[in-house]
This record gives sequence, structure tokens and C-alpha cells, in this order.
Amino acid sequence: MCGVLGILGNIPLRMSRELLLLLTHRGQDAAGLLWWENGVVKSRKAMGNPGKIDVPEVSSSQILGSTRYPTTGKRVVSAQDLDAFVGPFNIDGISLTHNGNITNMSSVSEHNFDCDSEFLAERISVHLKSNGGNLPAAFRVLDEEVDGSYSLTGLYQGKMFAYRDHHGFKPLVFGRTKDMTVVASESTVLDMADVPLERDVYPGELLIFDQNGTMESHSISQNSTHAHCFFEYVYFAHPAAKMENQLVYDVRFRLGRALAQSFLKRNLEIPDYVVPVPDTSRPAAQAMAETLSVPMREIILKNRYLGRTFIARSQEERNSMAKNKYIYLDDKITGKTILVVDDSIVRGTTAKMIIATLKKKGAAKVYFAATCPPQTHPCYYGIDIATDSELIASTTDIDSIAEFIGADALIYQEQNTVENAIGLKDLCLACLNGTYPTEHARKIRGNLSNHTSTSNQRDYERDFSE
Repeated sequence: MCGVLGILGNIPLRMSRELLLLLTHRGQDAAGLLWWENGVVKSRKAMGNPGKIDVPEVSSSQILGSTRYPTTGKRVVSAQDLDAFVGPFNIDGISLTHNGNITNMSSVSEHNFDCDSEFLAERISVHLKSNGGNLPAAFRVLDEEVDGSYSLTGLYQGKMFAYRDHHGFKPLVFGRTKDMTVVASESTVLDMADVPLERDVYPGELLIFDQNGTMESHSISQNSTHAHCFFEYVYFAHPAAKMENQLVYDVRFRLGRALAQSFLKRNLEIPDYVVPVPDTSRPAAQAMAETLSVPMREIILKNRYLGRTFIARSQEERNSMAKNKYIYLDDKITGKTILVVDDSIVRGTTAKMIIATLKKKGAAKVYFAATCPPQTHPCYYGIDIATDSELIASTTDIDSIAEFIGADALIYQEQNTVENAIGLKDLCLACLNGTYPTEHARKIRGNLSNHTSTSNQRDYERDFSE
């Protein structure tokens, strides 16, 4: 689950669906809404984006929403999959949805779960029963037994709660008015709801809200070293979102300025245009153009009817989407030296097709710049790149990557400039350097090094005893 929403305050369900649409970029596999109506829990789910959820014309004062980007279990391929794989979930009076990825489910519970949000709901339910219904006590036990990332929101006994794991991998924010409390993965949801952003949920903090707007804060687990996901700033989050007291747009602009300095060190021919790959690379491309004193031109336009290539269902779907995702302004390409700016190169699919198209349309040279450094290790914390084989940089050096994608020069961001641009030193950079912040993830890497056979399964879903 990559987009979460919680609302305490009476609003129409169709309005909550509109708010959830703002998190479609965080998950487009499927979506769901859960609400309380006359003392009964109800839910509706749909494949694709939240706009496809068929909701009744009713209002509710307790609502949860999810957009799904699967990092556990299979992708939703039919309506029959929705109940098993798509949140929010309700188990024994606890309703919950989460963003992140749990890596050690099989070692914690005897049950098999299709979705880690359902796993979390079940574990909290178990701990509530053994702790007399005390929510903070249940979360203290949960924090001890669960490995991975989880920012979540839920409903329990007429109240709404929010929790962020003690590493703080994934974002979670909240805001309140006298009539409404909203918890969401990104602050843009609060903006549309006209609810002022109060702050981020702190890592290891449990918040409990009641209907009159009062809030309890419980310190569940404090970790001196946090591990905020740097890829949220580079790619996942909306540029208008505020995370950890800064605007994502500003971070991406700083990434572009740093990348321009790396370009200048190469003593390459100054391009005629800096061209962003829409949409996440626009701020960085603008900064590069300003630093290099050349115009930025949007000669690659996005097909608005297609979603994000990166979180598509399969490699075949990614290839198909990459071919049809962009429209080009041919008159601006012929004979030009073009510097293309994108957020990252993961598999190389999109970069290769863009460069081939530009050269076919007459570009003299095409440089390619990525605001993210080479990703050499899989992510176990909520990005569905769960094996080394999915990452071109894990087995290929930069010169060979440039040759593969057809670039006349390839410029990558450096790791230290990512940290400087974000302004946080306690980042999760595991996909860049292989340093995993949690114990079970390190165990998975150790198992892989001692296991010779390959597998199409995600690393954290494999049974290494075989």
C-alpha cells in the first residue's frame, strides 16, 4: 500500500474519494475506501485509481482510504482479488491501512497473508486482546516483532490513530480543524481538504485522535538513527508535498543545481536545450537550465491517459507504456544537442526508448542526466524492486549503461549531493549502497549470499530453507 488516508469528521464519501485521488501517483494497481455507517463497517474497492470506486451518496465521520502499489503478494488482475489484496482491512474491530513493506511476516504469524496491511491489522488485534484493549501497549509489542517500513492510519473504538515506524521510512502527516482531522501520506491531501498541515507524525510516535479534535501522543519507540527514504524526495512524492518541514519541489530544484555542476565537470558541449522527462524531473531540469544558462524546453510531452511507468504491473506493461507515454515536438529536435533530465534510471527501459526516439527524429546529440545516483541494490522497504536483477546498475558500469541506453553522455547524481540537497543525514540509502537499516533485511542479504539458485520471487518472500 503506498497511499494512505484517514478522516475523522463528517464528509460525503465522494469527497473522500476525491481526496484519495491525490495519492494515485503512489499506487495505481487498485484502491479502496472503508467507512463506518450506522455502526457498521462498510467498504468498496476497485481496480486502478480511486476514481473507479463506486461509492454510495452517503456521508461518514470515520473513513479510511488506500491506493495500492504492491510490494507484497501478487498484483490485482481481477475483481475477485480485491478483498484479499487491497486495503483498508477490518479485523475484530480494528480497521487499518498502511504504506510500506513488512519483510518478516512468515516468522511472526502462523497465518499466510496476501497483504501486509491485513497482517498488521491482525497483529494489532492480537495484541489488543492480550493488553486489555490498550492501543499504545499493542503498538509497543508490534514495534518489537515487526521488521520493515510502515506508516499507517486506522480506526478503533470511534477514534482514529496514526503510527510511523521508529525508522521513519515512509512519510505521514496530519492536520486538524475544529470539525475534521485528516491523516495522509502527503500534505497535498490536507491542502485540498482545506485542513492546515500541523506536522509530520514523528518516527516511533502513535497519535490517537477523537471526534472533538483532541489528540494524544504516545512515544512507542525512539531510535536515535532514522532512515527516511530518499527516493520519496527524488521520485515518489508530489512536488507540492511538504515532508520533514521542507517542500519536495525545493529539494528537486537543489538536486538539479548539483547535477548541473557534475555536467560542467565533464567539459561536454553545452546543449541547445535542457529537456525534462515529465513529470517529476521538471524542477531539476529548470535548475540545470538556469545554472547552464540555456533554455529549458518541454519537447517531451506526457500522454495524460497513462499512469506511472515505474509502478506498472510488469516489464511487458512498462515497455508498452514507455512506447506510448510521450509525445514529441519534432520541430524542436532536428539538429539539436539535447540534455534530457529524468529522476532515475532503474531498469533503463524508458531512457533507452526516449533517446532512440530523439535520435530518430534528428537530434544531433542526446545527453542523459539522472537526479538519482545508480541504484545497485534492491529495496525491501516499499519500492517494488526486490531483486538485484531488476536494477541495471547492479551488474553494469556507467559507461556500459550509457552505451545500452544510447546516450552520448550519461551524468548521474552523486550520493553526497543527494544528502546535501535533501538536508537530512539520517536517510535510507540502501538501494544505493547496500546498507540496510533493519536486522531482517540484513539477514535476507546474508541468505542470498549463501544461496546459489536464482528465483523470480521477491527476496523477502523466498523460502531459503529449500
